[in-house]
Amino acid sequence: MSVVIVAVSCGGCGQTTHYGHTERINAFPWNTKQSGDHMTARENNIAVYQLALEYLHAILPEGMKAADLDKYYIGDGRDYATLTDIFEQFIQSAQNYQGMPNYIKFSDRRAQIKEILFDFDIAQIADCDVEQLYRTFRKAFDVTSTDSIFNAWHKWSKSIVDVAKFMLDFRGAEDFRAFVDQFDYNPLMRTALPLLISTKISGFGFALACDCLKELGFLNYAKPDTHLIDIFEALKLSGRDPVAVFEAIVRMSDFCKTVDQTASPYKIDKVLWLICSGRFYLDKITIGRHKDEFIPLAKKSISGCST
Repeated sequence: MSVVIVAVSCGGCGQTTHYGHTERINAFPWNTKQSGDHMTARENNIAVYQLALEYLHAILPEGMKAADLDKYYIGDGRDYATLTDIFEQFIQSAQNYQGMPNYIKFSDRRAQIKEILFDFDIAQIADCDVEQLYRTFRKAFDVTSTDSIFNAWHKWSKSIVDVAKFMLDFRGAEDFRAFVDQFDYNPLMRTALPLLISTKISGFGFALACDCLKELGFLNYAKPDTHLIDIFEALKLSGRDPVAVFEAIVRMSDFCKTVDQTASPYKIDKVLWLICSGRFYLDKITIGRHKDEFIPLAKKSISGCST
């Protein structure tokens, strides 16, 4: 399958964005469902997964190969060694809500934030006054947005203190890992963990808790974000409730592992997210969003959906 890549340079910003599209995409071998065909739930899920993989491989930026995607499927923060590492992933996930990353900019400001947070000393952070921490952030980063409890920085400050208090319940990184592993007994137990975390940490809903766990390398977790919700609802694999979408991703993983042992919930999450966002962030390349092109193709590949 041939891929046409167009490179567009952003004037003045020094960055190049690569936009790609595929030719003869309707010729995918599994895009052959005939009118009236009936497919089982297992067949539908496998068809969507295989189509997504092939589609992602077809739109890869120029110079990238399928093997280059392996690093996206293993968890960005999987190499944690201490509770401090886990704390850092939690507060980074806490900013991953709607537009908050654009205001907090944790990755860019990490050194300054770490200094404000006592070099990530969890015990000291747990004793922080949320309002005082919020004021410190406003001053340090010249925040001019509306001063209220609904401000992104105020919400994040509350989350940070709650995360620190939550981390104090564990003796170390291995204790935390053992805690998570206890919930990996079956899908129902697995679902219970992010629900529990969401009650412990302010601003940490079910989806953000899943985001944190998956990025810590717990590959049986996926984040039911807007992109995945849109896809699973459009393909009638789930409704829009984040918990239901998470459970649908786990089901897809279970079905797909019969044909691909690497098809973890995390991998399914990343394959679909890369298609929808077009952000190959580990390679610092953006190709543009493809969700609106992918969904109609996926509908054609399975039963129970109309175009």
